[in-house]
Amino acid sequence: MKQLMLQIDALACDALRQEVMLENKPGLVCPSRNGSHADMNCATFQTSIDALQGYFGACFKTGLDGKEFRDLQRLGVVAEKAMFSATLGVNTHKGAIFLMGLLAGAAGAQYREHGCLEPMRLGRLVAAKWGVNILLAGVQPGVQPTHGRHVKNAFGLPGAREQAAQGFPVLFATTVPQLRWALSEGVNKEQANLHALVCTMAKLPDTNLAHRGGLKGLRWAQRRVEQFLAGGGVFAPAWRRNAVAMCSEFESRWLSPGGSADLLSAALFVQSLAALNTKFSQPVEFNR
Repeated sequence: MKQLMLQIDALACDALRQEVMLENKPGLVCPSRNGSHADMNCATFQTSIDALQGYFGACFKTGLDGKEFRDLQRLGVVAEKAMFSATLGVNTHKGAIFLMGLLAGAAGAQYREHGCLEPMRLGRLVAAKWGVNILLAGVQPGVQPTHGRHVKNAFGLPGAREQAAQGFPVLFATTVPQLRWALSEGVNKEQANLHALVCTMAKLPDTNLAHRGGLKGLRWAQRRVEQFLAGGGVFAPAWRRNAVAMCSEFESRWLSPGGSADLLSAALFVQSLAALNTKFSQPVEFNR
């Protein structure tokens, strides 16, 4: 079981690396540009990921051992402190720590109950096991309000907690399916990952965008990626040039879709978990 825990951790960290190494993400840090960020670059993200090693495996074991939501919370707090220490106070992965920690914990709980990993069911498991606690944790006395909470209060937009409590509907209805579809259409991984990202941006009420640009900025960003998709997206002959132009437009408006980036990382993690079934799982009939 330790081998499985280590592999879960490695897959989660690899998903984070794939996300940051993806070029031409509008407004986001990538190897060739810092997007709409003055305080971080690709090296900052790599340092952060190194600091998070072990966290996702620990979340998996927490679920595997049948522990409670508050135990996952404690791990998340420790992981955030490690991130901030490594990055000298820069928030690179707070959203991913929350999102992917829950998914890793749910994977452990699923393996405990069924002896297998069924990644596309993890969202429903998160909602069923911890949905109420996830929402309550955001309004406990002494909890510092996040940007997402401020945006929810100002604009009524659901944030990361609401997405998690509902079982990550955008992740499992859009990001993962679009990633799989693009790969099935024969494009390379870079194109498939970018396609999944922009499709997510079109659907997600990204509180990072709303925090920076208000509802006007969020709506502009969604229309802009819809325009990119309508022009063929990553399937267009000039897709890379079109993506670079879109990046410049996001940067000129100082907009960054960090919530969508977190969902791309999570989708890459979910996709990689499916391959572990062959090695570690026994066939199981789930109740449909």
